[in-house]
Amino acid sequence: MKKHILKVSFVLYFSLGLVINGAAQGNTSTDYEVVKETIEQSIGWAIEKDFDKMFRLWDENMFHFWLFSNSIVEGLDSFKIYAEQWKDPDFHGTRFEFKDLRIMFSSDGDVAWYSCFLDDCGSLKGKEFCLENVFQTGVLEKQDGRWVHVLMHGSYPVDRIPENYVRAFYSDLFEKQE
Repeated sequence: MKKHILKVSFVLYFSLGLVINGAAQGNTSTDYEVVKETIEQSIGWAIEKDFDKMFRLWDENMFHFWLFSNSIVEGLDSFKIYAEQWKDPDFHGTRFEFKDLRIMFSSDGDVAWYSCFLDDCGSLKGKEFCLENVFQTGVLEKQDGRWVHVLMHGSYPVDRIPENYVRAFYSDLFEKQE
């Protein structure tokens, strides 16, 4: 009986160690919280509409692709032009939520990549809109002691494209042809 208890204890101890190590694997970097905040501010800046703060979150050679093909942006200067649309005084970020945020770090600790499902909400002329469950991925790099985005991508898995997008962009595929 003692051998059985000892065996079970050893297996439980060993298994618990694997679970704890596996769960912490993405969080082991001392920069985890800073990277998480940088990711959150890449969306959250819109609540305060602090454009300078937002632009500091990006690398000069950044790449951005967000849902629609006209959102492909290469380079910070191009991103600044792309961001002009958000300066509309009737536009405001209202809230956001990162769900299932996973952050991993390179072995030397100067590159981080992440994925999550994002709810990103704003208002235009007082009417709220939300992009819900956007699959967002990104890559950040530590440059001169600070973390910046070098790549951000947002998309919907093909089986989760919101119906209003399907109707707006693909309705002609479903109309009966006579």
